[in-house]
Amino acid sequence: MRIDHVVWDWNGTLFDDGDALVRATVDAFARSGLAEITLAAYQEHFTRPISEFYDRLAGRTLTAAEQLALDRHFHASYTELLAGATLHPHAASALAEWQDAGRTQSLLSMFPHARLISLVQFTDIAHFFSHVDGMRADESPRKEPHLRLHLDRLDVDPAHVLVVGDSVDDVHAAHACGVRALLYHPPEQPLVSHARVSALGVPVAGGLPEVVRWALAESDRQHHGV
Repeated sequence: MRIDHVVWDWNGTLFDDGDALVRATVDAFARSGLAEITLAAYQEHFTRPISEFYDRLAGRTLTAAEQLALDRHFHASYTELLAGATLHPHAASALAEWQDAGRTQSLLSMFPHARLISLVQFTDIAHFFSHVDGMRADESPRKEPHLRLHLDRLDVDPAHVLVVGDSVDDVHAAHACGVRALLYHPPEQPLVSHARVSALGVPVAGGLPEVVRWALAESDRQHHGV
């Protein structure tokens, strides 16, 4: 099937804050007096909801108080590190290339909705998207129902949609909703271990321009019956 619409992830995909996410998690565990966290552990265990991720990192079920402390420390640290994070250097050109090909795109993130809107406007890429959806207070902390709501808002056939994100949850959510997925896996600091990537069985791209090239080529292959 031709790909007409891309649903982009924000954190770690279009927004180059992967290092900030890892460092804030490491800092949160250290400030909470819990086990030391490594990049390898982050890559191997990341999942949603975040409370489950923290349980995996700790190797046990954390108490409600421990979860609250981790959440507080993470957001305090991430807010400090956010000042050093920027839009991925190839994000705007990749979005423009997809738009120039006559296709549509939207943005879906688990980042708080109001803060997401502010960042998207600040980075001057809002005009590329038909819809922008962040996490609202009354929504599930899991990606699948969030994606399902987003797809309901889009005037596109799910068979022609591609979800692009950097986590295992992006892929699982896409499959649960009946749409295709591509994993963005940058070589500099991927947020998913190579073992987990191999097990997913989906296309993988190391750069955003590569994502667009793959999606356009896939459409051509389907059109010509290859």
